[in-house]
Amino acid sequence: MSIPVSKVIKILSKTRQRRIRTKANSYIREYESLQALRKVLGFTQDTLATRQGVKQVNISNLEKRTDMHISTLKKYVEAMGCELEITIRIPDKTQVRIENL
Repeated sequence: MSIPVSKVIKILSKTRQRRIRTKANSYIREYESLQALRKVLGFTQDTLATRQGVKQVNISNLEKRTDMHISTLKKYVEAMGCELEITIRIPDKTQVRIENL
């Protein structure tokens, strides 16, 4: 017999529950941001999959990931006709932009 996650979480300390909620919300925001970008630009997962030569499920899985190679993100972004740009912000300093990824 399985136990619902909600019951398991309720027996954890309040601090642990907060950490789990914070991490879950972080995952949800990351998923929504890639998915939202794709939708705003008018692309379906099928279209991007075709452009990248992969299956639709690969795009779905990529949008759910919490960590990926920069090269993977670059291919995803470029398949939508966009350009990936990474900026490093150094506290109390100027910005450093990394090009030629």
